[in-house]
Amino acid sequence: MAFTIRGAVIAVSLALLATVASQLFYIGVVAELDDGTFLRKVTWTTEMAMFSLVAIAALPLASRSTVPLVWAAIAISGIMNVIQVGIGLAEFGPAREAADEAVFQSVLGGAFFLYFHAKALIGMAAIGLGLSALAHGTLGKVLGGLSILAGAAAAVLNLLAMANGMEVMFPAGASGTAATALFALTALLVVKGEAG
Repeated sequence: MAFTIRGAVIAVSLALLATVASQLFYIGVVAELDDGTFLRKVTWTTEMAMFSLVAIAALPLASRSTVPLVWAAIAISGIMNVIQVGIGLAEFGPAREAADEAVFQSVLGGAFFLYFHAKALIGMAAIGLGLSALAHGTLGKVLGGLSILAGAAAAVLNLLAMANGMEVMFPAGASGTAATALFALTALLVVKGEAG
């Protein structure tokens, strides 16, 4: 399979948009179900596949694009997300059955630490790509500016969440999801020019 910067950027962007859709589906549908075990597993497995694609496609971009640190952050974010989803799929069930509630809370806290780390990295990448997009006409300025703002919010809130645990989970997650969507849209715009 031939590698092109354009193809890799498109693959990462579409996979990230798919994770945004799956997170919205999880919050809006799966989390509201009395027993959403099956849908939860399907949703998380889909996210794991998408984050694997993100990591695989972003790794070569870290060495071949004009903004390598942006793509390195995205690749590491993809890896962190694969690990945190894996913890959810493989360890949440057994940890819930432990006699001591602290076991589950510890596993949950570890998974969310990685989740917050991944979102903070996406936030930082959104800032970097947003700055690059400012040179791409009016739409680049709009998307770039929004990416910078969402990225800054995601980076700050998720770093705070890493330090403070679950107290800011919802704003941290929401800002990270917004930064992810804006990063992906900005990347699709920028790839037309110099491929990020």
